[in-house]
Amino acid sequence: MEIELKKLKSFIDKEGELFEVLRSDDFLYEGKFGQNLVSIVKPGIIKGLHFHEKQTEYTTCIKGNILYVAIKETKGSPLIEKFQIGESNRIMIKTSPGLWHGYKVLGNSEAVILYTMNRPYDPKNTDTLEKDPYFFGDIWFL
Repeated sequence: MEIELKKLKSFIDKEGELFEVLRSDDFLYEGKFGQNLVSIVKPGIIKGLHFHEKQTEYTTCIKGNILYVAIKETKGSPLIEKFQIGESNRIMIKTSPGLWHGYKVLGNSEAVILYTMNRPYDPKNTDTLEKDPYFFGDIWFL
């Protein structure tokens, strides 16, 4: 599957928390910047599933926790990978083109998600296909 993970280093002191998400010299960064997006999502909400033919996404959960799901369609059963991301597991996920992906907010708090894309959004060519979140079954559990 076309997923790469980066463990984020978190620095916590009496003033709060600091963690670095993406650097230009990261092993998984391809050096192409399109745009950043921040999404604030309510508890229990599922965002996805969606698919990009050309776009690469770098995703992390800044506040709260999410269950991130990536799916590669195959001739047999689909390959499904799941990751808990957020305050309980500071990682960033790189999702290459060609994978269905989405997430569900875990717990009783909002989640704040940061996306970095390698291409800016183009409303004339969205490069986004969507499926029902349950197309591959009930995948929204750890």
